[in-house]
This record gives sequence, structure tokens and C-alpha cells, in this order.
Amino acid sequence: MIKSILVNRVTIYLLYAVVISYFAYFIPITPNEAFEFYKSDGLVSKFMHFGYSFFQNTFGIRLLFVINATVALFLFDIFSRDILKDKNDALQASAIFALLPAMIFGGAIANIALIVFNLVLIYLISYYRKFYFGEAIALLLLFLIHDASIFFFLSIFIYGVFKKEKRTAIFGVLALIGFWYFHRGIEISGHPWGHFVETFSIYAAVFSPFIFLYFLYVIYRIWIKEEKDIVWSISSFAFFVSILLSIRQRILVTDFTPYVLVGFVLMFRVYFQSLRVRLPKFQKIYKNGFNISMGSLVVVLIFVFSQPLIFNFNGQYLFTKVYEPYKIQKQLKEKNIHCFNSKNKKAELQLKFYGISRCKK
Repeated sequence: MIKSILVNRVTIYLLYAVVISYFAYFIPITPNEAFEFYKSDGLVSKFMHFGYSFFQNTFGIRLLFVINATVALFLFDIFSRDILKDKNDALQASAIFALLPAMIFGGAIANIALIVFNLVLIYLISYYRKFYFGEAIALLLLFLIHDASIFFFLSIFIYGVFKKEKRTAIFGVLALIGFWYFHRGIEISGHPWGHFVETFSIYAAVFSPFIFLYFLYVIYRIWIKEEKDIVWSISSFAFFVSILLSIRQRILVTDFTPYVLVGFVLMFRVYFQSLRVRLPKFQKIYKNGFNISMGSLVVVLIFVFSQPLIFNFNGQYLFTKVYEPYKIQKQLKEKNIHCFNSKNKKAELQLKFYGISRCKK
């Protein structure tokens, strides 16, 4: 039994790594990746250039992020076992987690979100296993690399105060003092504009629509009737802060998704608890809801996988900003042209990656 579960876990990790490697190779460089690669000297840029030294293509700039995403799935599996207790439940949660659009695209594209997510998981695993040194290291790295982690630290500080956990509260307040002292964090500005609809739609895309609705239900259910643990505190706080901020300004949802995503495991905890306290004849509604959610996720994945094929057949693609520069550079090279001027600076950087420079006047 244990050997079978281990084999299944390894199979899931390998399949996930293959899938995101496929996307990392075939999806053209994105505008944000091009900017990071040529105009930034941050952590993401350094990772991209390191991978590029091995493979001079899109897979190269995403190599370390593919590895990081596979590690994220491994850490989530460990974390799930701490929360769900049952190894089979944790395996099922990890398998479905690997199918989320956030994990597929987040793992295949160069970005900092899953690096942050890994640090949050390391912190939570250390927290539940009382490995205090691991907690401190994860929190220190979060403080150093992610300005949006100020909301994470605020959430664990509030949790520590209410639950009378001195260590958690102290970690939180020390980080908050550090943000204040070094003048770091997210700028809050603007006028009420109503970007929250856009934010909701992005979250729905990150989770897939039906799973996102269930996530909202679980957050609400725990709020009104269940014990509020540190996972719920981190996930719900990040989500509500992002929604509140989006009323006044356009936010980067990727600043908040690493913290919101840890709440995914709570959906399985609530689902399995609700299912197992009922007689088999009353379990049907829960199983049907689960099947509908999984069906919607599969539909989303089929659509996602079909996009590169659609582009190859007719030159059209849903994500124009990603594929249009790629299409242009192919047309230019066919005509033996190696320069192109664009009003879009990020598009010029994308073209530069494919060897198309700006034309000299």
C-alpha cells in the first residue's frame, strides 16, 4: 500500500514536470519575461540568465522555474499530509492541485510567485512540525525578496496575537517593523475605480471558475462555524486585502496568489469531512459537486493545451501580446529582415530575444 502511494506520487511529480516543460518550451517569451530578462537585475532576472546559459531558448530562461514548480508540488504534498492526515487524501489533493491553471502556467513562465509560494509552504511545514529554525529562515527570505509579503506578516502577527502564540506574533511584528524601517511594501494609492471585478475574474482563472466558487464557500464556512487555523488566516487575509485594494487601484494578483493558494488544501479538508460524516445515500450531492468542479477544470486544461496547436494551424492565439511578436519575428526572418520598430517597448524586447533588433534611423 505504502509502495503504491509512493509510486503514484513520483508519477504525479514526473507528469507535472513533463507538462510544464512542454509549455515552457513552446510558449513564446511573454512581455513581462522580456522586461525581466533585459531590463531588470532582480532575482527572477538572475534565474532567467542562469538557465539561459544552458539553453539559449525559452526553455532555458524558464529552466529554474520549472524545477522550482516541481519542488512546489512536492512541498504541497508534504504540507497536505500535515493538514489532511490521510496519505490518500493528500495524494488526491496534490494531483488536483497540479492541474490548477495557476500551477500549469505559474510553473511554465518565469515569475516570482511560486518561489514565494515555496517559502510560505516551508514556513507552514516548519510551523506544524515545530521546526523553529526553518520558520525563521523562510520568513527572512520572504522579507528579503517579496514586498507584498507585508500582508503575510500582518496576517501571522494578528493570528499570533489572537491565538496567544508569542513566537508567531514576534516574527510578524519584527518583519512589520523592518518594512517600516526600510520603507518597503506595496504602494496604496488611487481613487475608487472598481478593479475588483477584474481581480475576481483573474482569481477565477487561477483556480478555474467552479473551484474558485468552492474556495469562497470554504473561506466563508470556516469564518462562521469552524476553527480558524493559521492556513485560513494567511489565505483569507491575503484574499480580502487584494479585493479591498482592487476597489481603489489595479493590483498585481500574482502578489497575492502565493498566499491565497495555500488555502487550497482547506477545500479538501472541508470536502472530506463533510463527505465522511454522512451516510452513503446522502453523499451524492457532494460527489456530484466534486465531479462538476473537476469537469470544469478538465475543460479549462483541454482549452489550454489546444492553444499552441490552434496557433500552429491558423496563426491565431488567445494571448496576442505573447504570440504576436513571435509571429512577427518568423515573418521577418522569412524575408531575411533582422530589424523592426514597434511603439510597444515590451514587444521590442520580445523581438530582441529572437534576434530582431530595433532599426537604426
